Amino acid sequence: MHKLLIIEDEKLIRKRLVYGYDYESMGCLVIGEARDGQEGAALIKSLKPDIIITDINMPVMDAFDMLEETIDYLYSTIILSGYDEFKNAQKAIKYGVTEFIVKPIEEEELKNALKRAIDQVRVNKETQLFESRRRKLQGMQLIDSSMKTPNDEIAQEMVKYIKENYQKKFIFADVAKQIGYSQTLLHNRFKKYTKMTFNEYLNKYRIQQSINQLKEGKKRVYEIAIDCGFSEYKYFNKVFKKYLGMSATEFKEKV
Repeated sequence: MHKLLIIEDEKLIRKRLVYGYDYESMGCLVIGEARDGQEGAALIKSLKPDIIITDINMPVMDAFDMLEETIDYLYSTIILSGYDEFKNAQKAIKYGVTEFIVKPIEEEELKNALKRAIDQVRVNKETQLFESRRRKLQGMQLIDSSMKTPNDEIAQEMVKYIKENYQKKFIFADVAKQIGYSQTLLHNRFKKYTKMTFNEYLNKYRIQQSINQLKEGKKRVYEIAIDCGFSEYKYFNKVFKKYLGMSATEFKEKV
């Protein structure tokens, strides 16, 4: 069911819009009603409707101000207007208004407007899904592209250490002891050839491994965090979100 919100200051018209039409047969469900744009904006933010039907001139806040305040929320809009308001209503095109209906409202006209609004909702959701997948892919490519093998023997030894020990808890002194050089030399050498610190590379590698496990879907997120060398789940999630733009749980749901 598509969530429908009614915003109209005239009580009789609002009640008719809420109760006078068979929205269920059109795949819609009225989830709320508002008397003015201010109430409407609050309900858009809290209820996140798919479609809103709104009058254009209302007290406290009109439709234009309401659409401006909620411009970051994704929904289709059907504007109700009087004959003398139609030209003014066209200004709302920049807010992605789907339809204009001139009062008095005819049932068939409303039904057709809802059909077109539902089509727009479908397009919006497909676009949103595409963008989400694109950002996820970009995040993964960002990690992959920065994990190239450095063109330096000592830096390569450090990368090898990461790949063999990323699941364990260790400190940089352990790396220096294993490779046989001072911490300062290793730190400078690694940054010179990878353009990032050792810890940054380590975190990226661990996140890359966690992505592989999240795709498999065999373990819980906190188990994957531990498997990939993060002793604290909160820190793992913070690092994951830094590189992917979403939490590990959100990534798992999308995958």
